[in-house]
Amino acid sequence: MWNAIVNVMTKMFDALHNMIIALGVPEHAEGISYVLAIVLFTAIIRLLILPLNIKATKSNAKMQEIQPEMQKLQKKYANDPQKLQLETSKLMKENNVSMFGGCLPTLLPLPILFALYGVFRNITATPGADTSFLFIPDIFDIPGGFISIILAILSALSTYIPSLLLSKSMPQQEGGMNMSTMNIVMSGMMGFMSLQFQPILIIYWITGGIIQLIQTYFLNYRPAMKKKKVEEEKAAQAKIQKAKKSTPKTKKR
Repeated sequence: MWNAIVNVMTKMFDALHNMIIALGVPEHAEGISYVLAIVLFTAIIRLLILPLNIKATKSNAKMQEIQPEMQKLQKKYANDPQKLQLETSKLMKENNVSMFGGCLPTLLPLPILFALYGVFRNITATPGADTSFLFIPDIFDIPGGFISIILAILSALSTYIPSLLLSKSMPQQEGGMNMSTMNIVMSGMMGFMSLQFQPILIIYWITGGIIQLIQTYFLNYRPAMKKKKVEEEKAAQAKIQKAKKSTPKTKKR
């Protein structure tokens, strides 16, 4: 099954690379042509999972709306875990909320990354071709040293920043693992793993992180900030109205 997935992705990637060559990129400049192919490949993958991202955003929004009800259930059935689980599942079903709906788009890029590991491992550069890109001497060979550290840092940042933006768009919940800590741990793991990855794999991950950052801004962060601004304006208006009502009226003589 896994080999079949790798084979399909290999054919897809080869088709994209051939298209890049057909558009005029010199065949000997394999560093540039393969990077352009991976950028295009990443954009296609992200476009395909965009509906899942939109669905996850809606699921997270509904999850936030029912948080007060869930907290009531947690207090009510604090000593009855089975009843709590049953009532929580019932509440989520009534509101069409999935516990894992918001996680799937975040997890999907990882199996794709490991499948691409198999794809790029089988790619053999043309003898004499230029496989460099920017400061990377060979996009198919782990450079080691300072270049590997730079790529690892970029990989970690492209993981952390979209997650940070997402966490800022969500209200802080009491209890549970701190989102900031989780983001740092995940980013650190990705950075460490990148030390053993080919640069082209890291370019895929960084490109995906940039696209995810854009999606998170428009799907999560921007709507959340608009909603927050509206709520703050309503609260300010309510405060003004309350102050007016509490101000004693002066009697006319």
